[in-house]
Amino acid sequence: MTRLQNAEKQLGDALAALESAVESSIEAFASSAIAATPSKADFDALIDEVSGIEAKLGEAMQVIADIDAAQTSAANAGEIGNGDRE
Repeated sequence: MTRLQNAEKQLGDALAALESAVESSIEAFASSAIAATPSKADFDALIDEVSGIEAKLGEAMQVIADIDAAQTSAANAGEIGNGDRE
């Protein structure tokens, strides 16, 4: 698997985790709104989980940006090398 495929997989996994966290928080909020007010610990745990997911998304996006930059640089180097000779 290439680095770009790995990055895409990591990004997909992070997005799935974020969707799951949002769904869980909606369910928790709905049930706690009926039962009682959510506690600060619940919100702190949710914030920690979302922060971790954001960090993973940031890492995946940086890997993709690095790969894109490397491909662009390689393509530009190839064009310069091919364009100088006639």
